[in-house]
Amino acid sequence: MEPLLGTIVGRWYVTIFGLVFLLEAVRHLGARRVACYAAVAVVVGILAENGSVRIGFPYGYYTFDPALRGHELWVGDAPLMVTLSYTFMAYFAFATGRLLVAGPWRTRGAAPGLEFAVAVMAAVWALWIVDPVSRLGEHFFLGHLFRYRDDGVWFGLHLQSQLGFTLTSLVLIGYLTWLAADEPARPASGLVGHPRFGAFAGYLGQVFFMTGTAFWVSRTVGDSSVARQAAMLAEATFLILVPVALMTAVYWRSLAPHAPKTPCAGDPRGGSHPQ
Repeated sequence: MEPLLGTIVGRWYVTIFGLVFLLEAVRHLGARRVACYAAVAVVVGILAENGSVRIGFPYGYYTFDPALRGHELWVGDAPLMVTLSYTFMAYFAFATGRLLVAGPWRTRGAAPGLEFAVAVMAAVWALWIVDPVSRLGEHFFLGHLFRYRDDGVWFGLHLQSQLGFTLTSLVLIGYLTWLAADEPARPASGLVGHPRFGAFAGYLGQVFFMTGTAFWVSRTVGDSSVARQAAMLAEATFLILVPVALMTAVYWRSLAPHAPKTPCAGDPRGGSHPQ
């Protein structure tokens, strides 16, 4: 019983994001397709995590803290909660890609290939924040979770981990794209009322959750080098997000439905003329 509670309650943040995923994905894709996707995502997660631990593929060599065994459920050489996170991380990025490309007034864009590419980009960008902050887990509630054999240039992550996650994102978002290929383009009422807004909020929520955690670590940890790294990670979110948000706002404005123009006073096409 303890391992089950350790996974569901002890990893409460995974449980919360998982529930948001189920709510949004079932409403979007239907229960049958979500079940198929979730099964594929968990299998991909199991293979990717165990493959990395045992042979260094696809993410490079790393190990999970063996002290976690007995306190939460494991699948092979990886905690179950890590493999479960593949379901919501890929789906949130998939739905975000569709929203970003289509804009807030349509449910689908005119370029499916662009939706796919933006979704993969969104998935990898989220990992740039989530994974490095997770490496600092011993300094907050996550606890010591994993350690790479070799350090890389992006806050300890090397290029292979990014390329490996790009590969798994291509597989999972590709599968979601195939499952939802028949989704029609329908009008939407705006960002908050958009059918993909919940998933988009989930996507931003996981990023800002880890960003806020990094900021908290930077203010509470006694090790100055760890505090500096945590502060830089929190800042990195905004260094990446702000330019993207501004470009998205400009792009969405070009898609906005325009109201009919009211003739100005003095306009010869209107009914008023200067005296």
